[in-house]
Amino acid sequence: MLSQLQTFKNYIDKYELFNKDATILLAVSGGKDSVVMAHLFKLAGFNFAIAHCNFHLRAAESNRDEQFVKNLALLLNVPIHIIHFDTEAYANEHKISIQMAARDLRYDFFDDLCQEFRYEKVAVAQHQNDAMETVILNLIRGTGIAGLHGIKNSRENIIRPLMCFTRENIEDIITSQSYNFVEDSSNASAKYARNKIRLNIIPEMREINPSLEETFQKNIEYFSALEQFINQEIEDYRHYLIESSVSGFKIEIAKIRKLRSKSFVLSELLFSYGFNKATVSDLINALEGIPGKIFRSEKFEIQIDRDYIFLYPITPQDHHKQLEFGQTEDLILFDHHTLRVIQQHVDEIDFSNQHKCYVPTHKLIFPLKIRYWKEGDKFTPFGMKGMKKISDFFIQEKVPLSLKGSIPILINGDDKIIWIAGYRSDNRFKIENDTKKITTFEIKSERA
Repeated sequence: MLSQLQTFKNYIDKYELFNKDATILLAVSGGKDSVVMAHLFKLAGFNFAIAHCNFHLRAAESNRDEQFVKNLALLLNVPIHIIHFDTEAYANEHKISIQMAARDLRYDFFDDLCQEFRYEKVAVAQHQNDAMETVILNLIRGTGIAGLHGIKNSRENIIRPLMCFTRENIEDIITSQSYNFVEDSSNASAKYARNKIRLNIIPEMREINPSLEETFQKNIEYFSALEQFINQEIEDYRHYLIESSVSGFKIEIAKIRKLRSKSFVLSELLFSYGFNKATVSDLINALEGIPGKIFRSEKFEIQIDRDYIFLYPITPQDHHKQLEFGQTEDLILFDHHTLRVIQQHVDEIDFSNQHKCYVPTHKLIFPLKIRYWKEGDKFTPFGMKGMKKISDFFIQEKVPLSLKGSIPILINGDDKIIWIAGYRSDNRFKIENDTKKITTFEIKSERA
């Protein structure tokens, strides 16, 4: 036992899993793994408390587990936190699986305890075999490189200090120390995918390779290092490809065409925005087609334009929305736009800012209006003569299709367009030689 305790302490030291003076919250179910973890924490002299969740999924067995963990906390002389959940009701309400419901409830509970009692980390009792089962499960379901390293020993405030042990190591500790534990009857059921892997698939694999756990551990370490390398490469591609745009981001299509591994690079870049590999494949095929095709995830939209693809968050927007404001108002909030109104003299003006519009004050008829572009809108672009459709102006200026419906239009009280905000003012409102007082309009957009 002394050698196993030292292995445990060395592992924590090597990966700096937690500050030795801190108090750690241990997730204890009462099974072999979590019982061994609790005893090792006690023997190592660490400060810890126990948390136990009663999910009420196994009738009397769930209550038995709760009582066992209470007794364990008394034996170890440590604080304990217990909570009861109606897991099935939660799963039905949120339309998720029982396993996912239990996971959500459990980790929300742990987060609350950490905030209230200032626990530094939450320790869960997963070990090398759990990591191996996770890798196999990910491969069966389909995974990227991240799924090949299984379970990491630390992520955010969750630590896994038993990742230095196999299931057999845990069994040896239980036997040698005669530790009591409770058995979850559902672990013997092949109803769940993970149990099928543990009970049926892994024994067959071990026949081929008796050192299966050791081999998997080496593979996991290799894939972890590979993931770090790929992530750095992808970060370099992120800086090279992704540019800021008015309401989100854009990627130049010419750069995409030059990529050697278009599908892989774009999939890695766009995954965090909710786009899967199949969508990325369709996107790449669509680059050679007519501009305007749209791809949507839950929260983001990609639109293919002439020279770029544009990525921006989906913001519910009423394009018929209109807001009127009077002469005394100097700050107008319109959806994700902020319009500031400033009174100035002509000699105070810096005319180089496209996000500002300068209008002779005497030409304004209040109330003014701000709204979005609509079909048929016309104006006289600054520096030009004659009317022009705003839709044609957008095409001429290569305004992305995805942005046309979200650009504010400033309207005078006589319905003449004053300014396409951020793009061009109307020539009818230009500053004349005898202009003295100017009203400045400044637009800021915070959509992304």
